Amino acid sequence: MPETELFRTRRRRGLLWLVAIALVMAGVIALWLQPQPIEDRLIALQAKERFGSQAAVLQESLPIQALMLDYHGDRLLRLKAEAALAVYPEQARLFLELFGEEPEFRKALRRYGEYLILPMIYFYRNPVGSVEMVNRVAGTGKALSPEERAWYAVNFANQEGHDFIGQFEAGPNGEIQWIWTERITEGLSQFFTGGIRTLESRYRTDQPVRASDLGWAALDAVIIGSAVKFLKVGRAAAGASRAAAVSARSAAYSSRLARAGRMASLMVSNAKWPAMAALAYVAVRHPALLNDLFAGVANVLGLPHWVVQVPAWFLVLLPVLVLARWLLRWSLWLVLALWPSLNRRSPRQTERNRP
Repeated sequence: MPETELFRTRRRRGLLWLVAIALVMAGVIALWLQPQPIEDRLIALQAKERFGSQAAVLQESLPIQALMLDYHGDRLLRLKAEAALAVYPEQARLFLELFGEEPEFRKALRRYGEYLILPMIYFYRNPVGSVEMVNRVAGTGKALSPEERAWYAVNFANQEGHDFIGQFEAGPNGEIQWIWTERITEGLSQFFTGGIRTLESRYRTDQPVRASDLGWAALDAVIIGSAVKFLKVGRAAAGASRAAAVSARSAAYSSRLARAGRMASLMVSNAKWPAMAALAYVAVRHPALLNDLFAGVANVLGLPHWVVQVPAWFLVLLPVLVLARWLLRWSLWLVLALWPSLNRRSPRQTERNRP
């Protein structure tokens, strides 16, 4: 066989080996790396960079990590949130995930810290008769949910301050107790707002409840309760249904990529990079993001993740392996070419070593 033909045959065999290796590596990566929404991956990466790899916040759920990143610019708020998580971990996580983005909750948490959690726990677990009454008078026609009751506690804390917060304490068995005697003996203090305070006072002391009491209390209930917000539109929109049309899934995925790009820009050069360029740079530093991108494309097309991940990773890995093989061959050739000269001793050194 001519030398040139032999060289071509070896070259083809080498390329086939690289193709096989790239294909196997692509399959292993697709099976090994579990995809997740790209925003979630970026939140975890950003929290690790911002707080350090050993920070306790990294053990929290992704929504809590995202909140702590939001709170990072307000050191006092972040410390108060961490204190609440340390003292009442289970309940604080629940309330942070429900209300952590709301300005009213942030205001109360920043001021009262872990002490805010006590009345929220009580209201979450226990219906409050007078509040339920004015809620029905306000025209809702149904009992308040635990989340709505907890939201009332947040607003009461903002309006009444320590007069309200100080009425709750944790018992020896962990149950939250509302100190009724303190509330009644402080009759002229500002419990709740004016209307609810008056109704509550009459309700607890068995005095007749007047129509005007119900009217003013209902007005307070509308003002306080109307700001309840629980479901986050962005998170609901991000979970595009598999049964949706390809165009709808594509639009949702494009929106998620844009949000991910803005998040990535916060991790690179103080957000000075364009969003998509920052996302590409972060993806190179953290290859798991590429896996999430490929899985997102599969979701848009309505296909299993591996159908897109394997060929996509193959197209990424094959050029890398070809380049690595080329660099290795030229490095070996260079070493072999220079080896004789490196081993050859100079004439002056040879003369010096003669006896």
